[in-house]
Amino acid sequence: MTRFWIVLICLSLFAPMARAQSLIAEYYTLIGPGDFRNSSGAPLGDFGAMLQQDRANLHRFGRPDRADQWDPVFGDAANRALIPRIWQVAPGFEFIPGFVMSGQPRFLLIRVFGYGTTPQVMVVYDGAG
Repeated sequence: MTRFWIVLICLSLFAPMARAQSLIAEYYTLIGPGDFRNSSGAPLGDFGAMLQQDRANLHRFGRPDRADQWDPVFGDAANRALIPRIWQVAPGFEFIPGFVMSGQPRFLLIRVFGYGTTPQVMVVYDGAG
């Protein structure tokens, strides 16, 4: 009987980790000059911060770039705050952060994976082509 309880406890602890993440959002966006600076006008020195500013410009400030699409996840400030920690570049697109950090706008495809409306991973692809 003790073994039963040990198995039950282990399953209850590790079952949430075994659940697969789902695609919870997918959108196209243009990371452009309006996303290169923070809300106070200071230049951003990090690609993740630019991705975060892009979503803030859309959801919080109502100033999207012409090509920015809406997403169902980053309207929430707490979710936007996760962006600098959860973004990653899809294999084959490693050039994107450097390209954008050099001041060149880039059209991107973003796929967000997570649980419900909580993002866990944000994958960046080139959006042109």
